[in-house]
Amino acid sequence: MPAVRSDAHAALAQAGLRATPPRLAIWRVLHDANDEPDAVDLLRRAQSLEPRTSLGTVYRFLREMELLGMATSRPVSRERSRWRLTVGRAASSRPPRQAAAVAAIAQLAAAFGYTLMPSMGRTQAR
Repeated sequence: MPAVRSDAHAALAQAGLRATPPRLAIWRVLHDANDEPDAVDLLRRAQSLEPRTSLGTVYRFLREMELLGMATSRPVSRERSRWRLTVGRAASSRPPRQAAAVAAIAQLAAAFGYTLMPSMGRTQAR
């Protein structure tokens, strides 16, 4: 398991995220999962590794990982979305749809005199 832990630390550090115990537990559960768990199932599994993990932390971390291209969700009709780690994609690369959205927002911001500046994998208005 130490290799999984160092992989998690490296992946989170590359993405500019802190490696807190709850985040490490969530990442490890996703890494070891043979299925695509939903957020509540992720919470249950992560709490067996780190009891201080909360449902809010699970949802926030999943969304951050999704925005960074580290995880993907699959919507399921009449159920919660299913999650999995993204394989083979660098944590710092943006998914194509997100890149197009950022470009559209940058164009709109420029129309109002603002410039978007990249900051640790995120975009901020300046």
